[in-house]
Amino acid sequence: MKNLLIGFMLLSSCKDASPDQLDKDHIENMAKDFMRATVIPSMKDPKPYEVVDAKVVVKRASDNINDYRFVYQHLSFNHFDSLQNKRRLDSIVRVSTDPDSIVSVTVNVGYRTRYQRGDIVLDSIKLKYDRTNDKISYWPF
Repeated sequence: MKNLLIGFMLLSSCKDASPDQLDKDHIENMAKDFMRATVIPSMKDPKPYEVVDAKVVVKRASDNINDYRFVYQHLSFNHFDSLQNKRRLDSIVRVSTDPDSIVSVTVNVGYRTRYQRGDIVLDSIKLKYDRTNDKISYWPF
């Protein structure tokens, strides 16, 4: 009974964290800080810019397969396009061993600015998150 209790305690204390799980709040906060510290100061007039929100966008291997499948099914206008798109789709399916694996992580950071005439404009910028170094960088990457 004692061994069963110890085993249960060990199992319950283990986290179910896999390498493909991301802490989205951490990534969003890093992106907002990067925006405030690096991007906004490099703009022409940094005073009127204000960071509004951030959203993490995760691209998985299954998303790539679905994108190529859509191209194959809907954008094959002739025989040559059909063959080429089918070849690309087959190569993507062959290469991806795990459809849930993460291909890329980007963060869309929204900001608000005020123009000289007083107009308020909402816009966003895309930033890249590097999972191995836990770092945010500019787009294009």
